[in-house]
Amino acid sequence: MTRLIFVGGFLGAGKTTLMLEATKNLKASGKKVGLITNDQVADLVDTKLIDKKSVKVEEVTGSCFCCNFKALCRAMEKIVYDLRPDIIIAEPVGSCTDLSATIINPVKDIMRSEVIVSP
Repeated sequence: MTRLIFVGGFLGAGKTTLMLEATKNLKASGKKVGLITNDQVADLVDTKLIDKKSVKVEEVTGSCFCCNFKALCRAMEKIVYDLRPDIIIAEPVGSCTDLSATIINPVKDIMRSEVIVSP
C-alpha cells in the first residue's frame, strides 16, 4: 500500500524544496517516491524542476486539488500504476482551504485500498 503525504503552505514557503529533499532522503533509504504538483496555471516550473531530478511527477493544473479532485485521483492512480511507489508526496496550491474536508477525507474514502493518508 502506498503512503500519501500532503505538504501544504503558502507561495514561497518551501514546499517544493521540502518535497525534493524528502524524496532524496527516502530514495537513499530504498523507497520509491512519486510527487504531485498543483497550481492554478499550466506549465508548472516546479514540475519541470522535479522532472529534471529524475523523479516521477504528475501535476494538477488549472485549479486546486479541492476544485479538481478527479484530476488529483487520476494523478495518484497514474503514479501508483507506473511506479508502484512506497510514498506519494502531493503539494496542494496555497489557496486550498480545509484540506481535511475537501481532500484528505474523500481520498481516505475513495482510495482506501490504494493509499494510506499520513497525518
